[in-house]
Amino acid sequence: MNYEVWGEDGQWVTLINGHNRSLSDFRLFGRYLVERGWRVLVLDNRGAGQTKTLAPFSMADMVNDVGALWEAEAVSRTRLLGISMGGFIAQALAVEKAARVAGLVLVSTAMNQQHIRRDDQTWTNDPIAVEAKLLPYFTADFAQRNALLIRSMAKQIAKSVAEGDFARLSDMQREAMANLDLSASTSRISVPTLVIHGEEDKIIPVPAAEELAAAIRGAQLALLPGAGHLLLAERPRELYKLVADFFAV
Repeated sequence: MNYEVWGEDGQWVTLINGHNRSLSDFRLFGRYLVERGWRVLVLDNRGAGQTKTLAPFSMADMVNDVGALWEAEAVSRTRLLGISMGGFIAQALAVEKAARVAGLVLVSTAMNQQHIRRDDQTWTNDPIAVEAKLLPYFTADFAQRNALLIRSMAKQIAKSVAEGDFARLSDMQREAMANLDLSASTSRISVPTLVIHGEEDKIIPVPAAEELAAAIRGAQLALLPGAGHLLLAERPRELYKLVADFFAV
């Protein structure tokens, strides 16, 4: 497992990213939290970033990976945030390792596959095809204003497909999520929970977030107008503040 710890002391926050994404997405967010006195644990899930694997794996394996890191770093109590696929992992952790979780934030995620947009097109080494595959993750307005950013992301992914095993590992993560349904266990989450979701999310639409928040007793729901699926890219400062304020209570 590739992971990093940011900050020398303070209470723990664990950040878990989504499908295909690496811990590097969290660097600015992590700095924001460390400046406010938190100590941050981030990781590359199996099949992402520098955590490589040859053997097939399950969602339970990814959940256990985080638990193993908590043991290795003596994390007895942590706030926990999961984005998209990371939200599935975080929900399971909040049930299976409830004694370690002091607060939970679920971003751009759901508790089952019912509402999730299906995309059976595999990643290719064609930047144009990759860019078309990326566009639904953003609002049209953001995509128009940040065309160079999205084009750069597409070129990076296409290069990773051409030179390595990005596509294979992506498929392995997708297989681990296949037919996932956490609805029976998510209702058992008892820690303070905040669900954050973009109102224009085309990958996991708003009804999924509403059902998720309704299933967790006492959960709060924050819907961000004019935002899509990748809130770290589209609305970073707003996301940072929502999370930091919630965890500080």
